[in-house]
Amino acid sequence: MPLTQSLSTLLEESQRLTTHLSLGEIPTVQRGIDLLESESRKLVAKSVRNGRAVLDPRAHALLASSGIDTDELTDSHASAALLSAFEMLQPAYDANVESFLGQQQEQSIVNAIEESELSTLDEFDRNMTAHMQQMWEDSQRRLFEELGQYQGADMQFANAVESAGIATSPLAGGSGAFDLTDSQAHGRVTQPRVERYAQVVRKLNDARVAAARPQVDVLAGLEKATLDSSSELKSKQIGQVWKLLAHYTSPKESRNIAAGACAYLEETFVEHVDRIVAQYPHDANVGGIPSTNRKIRGYLNVQFGRLGRVPAFLEMFNDEAIWAHMYTLYRCGFKQELLKYALDMEDIITDSDPGFVAHLKGFCDQAAAIRSDIPVTAASLEDPYKAALYKVLGRGNVSKKAAAEVVQTTEDYLWSSLAVVRDAEQIAAATGHPRNTLESLQALMLKYGPGHFDPNGNNPLLYFRVLLLCGLFENAVDFLLQNDRFQIEAVHIAIALAFYGLLNIPSAETMPSSFGSYLVAADNSGGRAMLDFSRMVIHYARALPDTATDDAVNYLLLLTLSTQGTCDAGQHSLCQQAIERILYERSDYARYLGDIQSDGTRKRGMLERFLPLLGISSNEQFAQTIIRRLADRSRDEGRLADTVLLYNLAERYNTVLNVLGKQLGELLYTHGGSNSNADNIGDAYGLDDVEGVARAVLEHYKQREHIARVLDDRAVTTCNTLLTIVDFLNCHRRGAYEEALEMIERTQLLPLGGDVSLASQHAERVRSLDDSITRNFSLILLAAMDTLSRLYAGLRESPFMDAVKQANLQTLRRKARSLMVFAGMIQFRMPSDTYAKLNRMDVFMN
Repeated sequence: MPLTQSLSTLLEESQRLTTHLSLGEIPTVQRGIDLLESESRKLVAKSVRNGRAVLDPRAHALLASSGIDTDELTDSHASAALLSAFEMLQPAYDANVESFLGQQQEQSIVNAIEESELSTLDEFDRNMTAHMQQMWEDSQRRLFEELGQYQGADMQFANAVESAGIATSPLAGGSGAFDLTDSQAHGRVTQPRVERYAQVVRKLNDARVAAARPQVDVLAGLEKATLDSSSELKSKQIGQVWKLLAHYTSPKESRNIAAGACAYLEETFVEHVDRIVAQYPHDANVGGIPSTNRKIRGYLNVQFGRLGRVPAFLEMFNDEAIWAHMYTLYRCGFKQELLKYALDMEDIITDSDPGFVAHLKGFCDQAAAIRSDIPVTAASLEDPYKAALYKVLGRGNVSKKAAAEVVQTTEDYLWSSLAVVRDAEQIAAATGHPRNTLESLQALMLKYGPGHFDPNGNNPLLYFRVLLLCGLFENAVDFLLQNDRFQIEAVHIAIALAFYGLLNIPSAETMPSSFGSYLVAADNSGGRAMLDFSRMVIHYARALPDTATDDAVNYLLLLTLSTQGTCDAGQHSLCQQAIERILYERSDYARYLGDIQSDGTRKRGMLERFLPLLGISSNEQFAQTIIRRLADRSRDEGRLADTVLLYNLAERYNTVLNVLGKQLGELLYTHGGSNSNADNIGDAYGLDDVEGVARAVLEHYKQREHIARVLDDRAVTTCNTLLTIVDFLNCHRRGAYEEALEMIERTQLLPLGGDVSLASQHAERVRSLDDSITRNFSLILLAAMDTLSRLYAGLRESPFMDAVKQANLQTLRRKARSLMVFAGMIQFRMPSDTYAKLNRMDVFMN
C-alpha cells in the first residue's frame, strides 16, 4: 500500500471516531497533512538550531580576510529561524487542546478588560454630562426665578428684571410669580380679596401662637373670604372647594379620601335633587312636606318626564321604577332609607334576585364579608339602574357598559368609582375579585389629563375638582396655580391643606421643583408627588406690596405650618431666612424687630410675638440669630444706620463701636488725603453721617451705665481717637493750624513734645493701635508736618523778632525733628513717598 494512501486512510478513520459526539461550540481540532508538514518544518528548524551549519570554505576565507570571526557569527545567527521567512503564511491548527483553551481564556480576559474599560469610560462620560446638565438646569432655575417665575397658564417667564432673589432655592425668586394687582384700577392697587385672605392668615398665626394645636376654623374663614369675593371671581364653583375640604377634615370621615369625596358628592347630589324638585313642582308632585322617598320619586318623575316616557327597559312595579329608586337613594347617601325601602319591597325584589335584600342588609351594617359572586347576564341587568347598584354594592361582576346610561356626568362617574374604593374590602370579599385602590383611580385621572374633561379649556375648575376628589391635592393646586384667575385661591387652598396635614410637602433639603411648576416629582418610596409649598408661599409673600409687609411676614410664618407640633430645623431655618430677606429689602426694622427708646428702654417688635413659630425659644436666641444676621449683612453692604440699630438691638455694643471705627478709618484712608475745596472733610467725602452717628452713639453709651460697664476700653479709645483725628483734619483744612496742632497733640499718637528720645516709645506704641488708625498714619503725619510747617512759616514772616518768637520757632523745629525721627522708625508702615514729602517740609523749616 502506498504511503500516501495509508495516511489518507488513517485520517478518514480518525475522523470517524468523533462523528457520534455533539461538539457544540468547541472548534474541531484539524490535524491534517498540512499540519503534519508544518510540524515537520519545525523539527527541521530545531535541528538546524541545535546542530552547527557547515560554512563554505571560500566564504570562510573571504570573511576571515576582512577580520570577521566566522565562528562567533555562526553561533549568533544559529537561533534565527530563516527557513520559513519567505514562505506564504497559512493559518496553523494547533492540535494541542490545552494550549488552545489557554489561548482562548487569555483572549477572553483581554477582551473583558477592554470592554470593561470602554464601558467605564462611557459611563463616566454619561455621568459627567448628566452632572453638567443638572448644574446648568440649577443655574437656569435660579436665574429665571430672579427674573420672575411664570405668568399665567402658558407658564411664560417674566421679561422684566425684578428685584434680586436669594441665590439659593427656594428663597430665590422675584415677585413675578403672582400678579396681585387689580387690572380694573388705576396704578398698582392690590386686589381686594388679597386683604380678605390675609385676615384669615393673621388669625391663623395668632391661634398657632396661642396653642400648639390651634382650634381655628380655617376653612370657614377662607370660604367667607371667597364668597365675599364672588363679584371679582365671577365663579361659584371655587366656593364649593371649601365644602369638599371640610369633608376631608371631618372626624366622621376619619380623613379617608374616598369616604370624604363620596360624602361631598352625595351631599351635592341631594342639593341637585332638591333643586330639580323645587324647579318643577308640577311634574314632581311631591306634596307639601315630602318624605325622602316621595322626593326621590318626584325627582325620577321629572327625569323620566323629560324623556316623555318611562324607558321600557326599567323594572317597574305600580308605575314605580324600583331599581332606579334604590340607586338614587344610595347615590344620595341614604343607606338606611335604602335598606328600609328594600325591606318594604322585598317580595317584589325577591322575584328577580332572591339574595339581594340579605346582601344589602349585611352591606349596610358592615357585617363580615358576604360572599355573593352571583352570575350576571345582559338579560338580568337590562335595567341600567340595577346594574349600577349592583356594581357599587359588589353584587356580582358588572361591566362598565351595563351602567353607562346611569353614569353620565363626571360627578356620577367619580362617585361610582370612589364608592367602590371606599367599600373596597367588602366588595372584594363579596365578588372575590382584587380590591379597587385609590392609587389606580388617581393614575387613571392623571392619564386622562385636563383635555379629557375640558377639551376647550373653558372650565379649568372641572379638572381641578376631579384631582381634589381623587386626593391628588398637590397636582390640583399646581394645576390651578397655572390659571391667572384663580392663583390667589390656589395658594390658600394649599395653605388649608397644609394646615390639616393633607399636603405632601418636601423637606427643606429636597430638590426644588422645575421651571414653571411647584410640583416636585414623586420619590420611589411613596409614589405620590409633592408640592413645593415653601417656594410658593415665598413667591406669594414677595408679591405683596411694600405697604403690606405685615401680611408678607404672616405668610412667611406659614413656612413652619407643616411642622406644627414637631421640630423641623430645616423649615425653621428657611422661615427665618425668608423673613430676614424681606425685612432687609424693606428696611423696616423698628416695627418688626424692636427699637431703643430715648430713655434707653427697648420696645418689642411685632416679630417677637411669633418666636415659637420661628423655632426660637428666647429673646436672647432671637437677638443672636435673626437680628445678628441682619446686622452682619447690613455691615457688609455698608448700611451704617441699619447696622448700628441692629447691633444695638442685639446688645452687641462693642461691635457697634468696632464697625464705626472701621468705617471712620476706611473713609479717612480712602478720601482723607484727597484735595477738596470744602472746609470740612465730612462735607467733602460723606464722613458727616459716620462722624455724627459715632458721636451720638458714644454719647448714648456714656449716659447708660449698664452699657458703659460692658464696653471695651480699646474700642472706645479707638473711636474717640478717630473722631479727634477727624477734628484735626477739619481744622487743618480750615487753616486753624494752632487748633489743629492742639487736636493732634491730644491724641498722643505723635511725639510732639519736642523730646526726640520719646520717638522710640511712640513707635513702639504704634504696634498696639487699631488698624483703622495705623493705616492712616501717612495722612496724619503729612497733615501734622504741614501744620508745623505753616505755623513756622507764619511765625517766621512776622515783622517782630524777639526772644519769644525765636523760642517758638525753635520749639516748632524740635517738634518737626521728633516727627521725622518717629517717621523714620515707622516708615515701613507708610507709602514710600511719604517720608520724602516729610523730609522736604523738614528741610524748609531747618
